[in-house]
Amino acid sequence: MMPLLDVVFLLLTFFAFALMVMVRADVLDVDLPVVEAGRQAANGPVPIVVSLTADGSYAINGERVRDVPIEQAIHAARAERPEAPVVLEVDVASQSGQLIELVQMLRQAGIDSFSILGHQEETGPDP
Repeated sequence: MMPLLDVVFLLLTFFAFALMVMVRADVLDVDLPVVEAGRQAANGPVPIVVSLTADGSYAINGERVRDVPIEQAIHAARAERPEAPVVLEVDVASQSGQLIELVQMLRQAGIDSFSILGHQEETGPDP
């Protein structure tokens, strides 16, 4: 009788662990782009690129946002090109809290779909 009880506890432990691994904690609904080497982006509207630099400053389409709050700059850029996708360009040295604040600002501006720009890891030549 004891070995059967051990098997039942083993199965219970396995399924409990499998359940924890299968459940994803989706805190933010972010569409991540797939980055492949040597591949061009699909033709379409030019994206609105919102940048977060290492020092915590923001830029939209390469122009630093200084005189107006970032929320107003995002609204203005979206009003000019409402069909353009929004892409976040975040420096790896920036703080994660600032990224979360930026995502909240985008959601408050009515932008629920956006991508996070990355780069492919460089690999050396094959031997």
